[in-house]
Amino acid sequence: MLRPTKDLFTRVTEVTDAWGKMRPHKQFYGLTLEGFKEAAKPFLDARSEITQLEAQVTHAVSKRDAAATILLEILQGVVAAVKGDPAEGQNGELIGAMGYVPKNQRSSGLVRPRKSEPPASGVIS
Repeated sequence: MLRPTKDLFTRVTEVTDAWGKMRPHKQFYGLTLEGFKEAAKPFLDARSEITQLEAQVTHAVSKRDAAATILLEILQGVVAAVKGDPAEGQNGELIGAMGYVPKNQRSSGLVRPRKSEPPASGVIS
């Protein structure tokens, strides 16, 4: 039965641990254990750097989400203030430039479905 595929980090760790415990002074593939560790160092360093960067991204996302909650409330207040301003109002060009549809340009939302014709009730002989 085949063993499930392991990721490279797991394989490197298992090989290094077993080699170090069982045959620490023997060479394989022309490498000593220290030589193998040195060859694996760039991979392991990059993996460690990725882990650190992922932690930074997670932290930055949580900071962004916390700031977004506050900013959304402020944004809604500004838009409400623009709509309530007598000089600007709900139909002004500023509200349209902000990405909102002015009240006088909105459709009513009323949808009248078309009446379908009743099916023909003739029998074909």
